[in-house]
Amino acid sequence: MTYIDVFNGDADGIFSLIQMRKAKPVKASEQKLISGVKRDNSLIKKISDGEADAAIITALDISFDKNTDDLKRVLEKADSVFYCDHHQAKSLFDHEKLTHLIDFSPNVCTGLLVSKHLGGMFHEWAITAAFGDSLDSVGFAESDKLGLHRDNAQQLRELGILVNYNGYGATVEDLHFAPEALYRALCTYGSPFEAINDTHSPFAQLQKGFAEDVEQAARAEHIQNDDVVTAVMLDNAPWARRISGTLGNDLAHQNPDKAVVIATPNADGETLTISLRAPKSNLQGAGDICSSFPTGGGRAGAAGVNALPINDLGQFVDAVADYYE
Repeated sequence: MTYIDVFNGDADGIFSLIQMRKAKPVKASEQKLISGVKRDNSLIKKISDGEADAAIITALDISFDKNTDDLKRVLEKADSVFYCDHHQAKSLFDHEKLTHLIDFSPNVCTGLLVSKHLGGMFHEWAITAAFGDSLDSVGFAESDKLGLHRDNAQQLRELGILVNYNGYGATVEDLHFAPEALYRALCTYGSPFEAINDTHSPFAQLQKGFAEDVEQAARAEHIQNDDVVTAVMLDNAPWARRISGTLGNDLAHQNPDKAVVIATPNADGETLTISLRAPKSNLQGAGDICSSFPTGGGRAGAAGVNALPINDLGQFVDAVADYYE
């Protein structure tokens, strides 16, 4: 039997799969991992017809809408598909081999959905996923339910932020760890706290890289900063691509009544990668705004555009300001 695990390369995708495989372990020789940078959501296409044949496929934290055609293709061959995600799914369909668990409410993430599906067996990993997805209030509330001390909750928050930070980049080469390697490394630990307390774990390595990138980001240019929008332009460099999402989340927490736009130049020199965070006090609209631009999409609270023409940046920021005024 072949198990194909397809997952987003961010914290939510990685911690969701860790929960699944701790609940239902598989031999490494029978497991194929498919992932990529955080914005690479079209991952089912990487499964060939031959690989799909009689395979048990798990898809976590990747947009249903961006994988619909390839999902239909692999369903013709696969034994079964379990699909869990929290992005909009306008193309959602039923199939006898497909089990889907989709909820795009703004205060859920895939890790929390997986934890509920598994009866909370490994909920500390789910809490870490929530923190990684910038759902701080949810993460702290769930930590309180488990009786965790606030210091321990803060540790989970830092791990979530660091693993999420690792997922940002134009290519896997921008990242400190390939998502598949990061998953394998973290899955060896019995709990998130074991990973945090091991000085040789990815946690310690990501701490160092994160601190260096944050120092660079502190010098970033604000292209707009008013009562409605904070917009920042980063450099065309790997550090900028890595820190873009985390910087957006941090600014959103610091300015809960403002929308946050992070613009990072792409390698083509003609387009920008855009990260948009809705105001924490008004978690709606981000996905709709970004979807109105080619290559854009996302959730109500957090969304982005993969290739916005540089000349359209002003139009994009104006659209954000108009929506949230």
